[in-house]
Amino acid sequence: MDLIGLTDEDLMKKVAAHDAEAFQVLVNRYSQKVYACAWRLVSNKTDAEDMTQEVFFKVWRHAEKWSPDAKLSTWLYRILYNHYIDMCRRRKPMENEIPETASSEPSPEQRLLKEAEEREVADAINSFPARQREALILCYHQGLKAKDAADILSVSVGALESLLFRARQTLKDRLLERKETA
Repeated sequence: MDLIGLTDEDLMKKVAAHDAEAFQVLVNRYSQKVYACAWRLVSNKTDAEDMTQEVFFKVWRHAEKWSPDAKLSTWLYRILYNHYIDMCRRRKPMENEIPETASSEPSPEQRLLKEAEEREVADAINSFPARQREALILCYHQGLKAKDAADILSVSVGALESLLFRARQTLKDRLLERKETA
């Protein structure tokens, strides 16, 4: 049977019955997305890989808890987010830097300017309250819809929009401050 073409709902039914082949299809389908979100939360390859493995371990053990009423990706991100919160409680606060993005052969001067701008933005975002930073990552980096991001953060859509508004305003203010003092 071709499991790759199964819907998420049918795949999860098989995973709940501990079908290892269906689980592998699920991992192949979602592991890159989960890893990308994990990496954005911790900015550390090893921790992001560990978090991704932990998410799928929990899926294997608790697949029957998923409700087809919710998107599977939202449920996976919620598991990831809960694991991240647990990690933060066990560890001292982690730094969350935004990586440099690759561009097509900029001049050394352009590269330095871009790196400086990215550092400024990363420093500003790292100083945000955790909820604002997490809202930015889920909505702008992961591209989640407001409803899905709100579900993951356990807030209303209105509260999420308020977090995003305050984060954007704070980012704007901090970058303007830095520009004026430079």
